[in-house]
Amino acid sequence: MAFYNDFQSENRRAVINLIDSEFLQCTFYEDESIVGAIEYPDKSYLYVRDAAENWINNVMTIETVKNYTKQLDLFSK
Repeated sequence: MAFYNDFQSENRRAVINLIDSEFLQCTFYEDESIVGAIEYPDKSYLYVRDAAENWINNVMTIETVKNYTKQLDLFSK
């Protein structure tokens, strides 16, 4: 997994990674807890960066992140 970018606001964070040199994924955090991770297999870096910025600027909701997260075991706390 290659690290690309880390976006932060006061209580939100979004981290973009390249997964297996195949696709981008953004992991979303709020208050230092993971909310979810969205895979973007057919999207450009700029598209994923916009998603990260939307998250830290409170445009993207928790429900949206959870809805698009495929790895549901992230929520098994």
